[in-house]
Amino acid sequence: MFGLEDPCRGIMPAPTLPVITATLILAACQSADRSSRASPADREDGFAPYRASFAAAAGDALVEQLDREELLRRITSSGALWLGDHHRHARLHALQSELLDALAAADAALTLGLEAVGVQDQEWVDDYLAGRVDMATLRRRMRTRWPGSWLDDPDLDPFYFRSLLRFARAHGVPVLALEPTPRLPLARRDEVMARAVAAARRAHPDRVLVVLVGQAHLLGRGDLVRRSGVGGVVIGGEPTDALQRVRPPRGDAGSAWRSNADVYWFSPMFQR
Repeated sequence: MFGLEDPCRGIMPAPTLPVITATLILAACQSADRSSRASPADREDGFAPYRASFAAAAGDALVEQLDREELLRRITSSGALWLGDHHRHARLHALQSELLDALAAADAALTLGLEAVGVQDQEWVDDYLAGRVDMATLRRRMRTRWPGSWLDDPDLDPFYFRSLLRFARAHGVPVLALEPTPRLPLARRDEVMARAVAAARRAHPDRVLVVLVGQAHLLGRGDLVRRSGVGGVVIGGEPTDALQRVRPPRGDAGSAWRSNADVYWFSPMFQR
């Protein structure tokens, strides 16, 4: 296991918990109101209707609840997992971490496609995954090239995005950047990411492809899942207002709900 950076104290000893689950510890040091702040994406011109189109496409009813075992079965049999992200949401990141740990514990071979790293940094990410450089060096290179690096941006959850790379290095998971940074105009981003996802599937056909992007990219105007042609299980990030109004019964931490648009949601995300 690898030591983790504590945002409050610096370096922590290597944890006994799975590498990626340690993001729970890091999240405790973040500001309590961070998840309510506007993200860089939210400030892009035209993003509000873009996000609304995702909400309209994500369903308005919950039709099935399933436990962790069944969720894992569906993910591995489908060959792909889409994780809709909210880039500062500590609870969501903890749930995503636990799911990835469970997939690794089940010996699922994974590939990880990330919005969080730019294609210009792919060689440096590969160096990190191969153990040729450490996290501090990777962060410095990425930050020097682009000051908005998600491994250090305080307006996001940089500790989580670092933990994803640590998880990948610990489990031998290939990581593929999905788009350039700085970002292209919003109207161009999804087609670029869709091509990258399709290429990742071709490069690693025998692995479960895990794609982590902002949830608004998945459906609606972005339509990333359909554009890529990959298919798979789609797990949203924050349930839409229409689905929150359903107020489903409390479920186990590892369970999920499926909407009538075939989008899954972590049960704890409904517990306000």
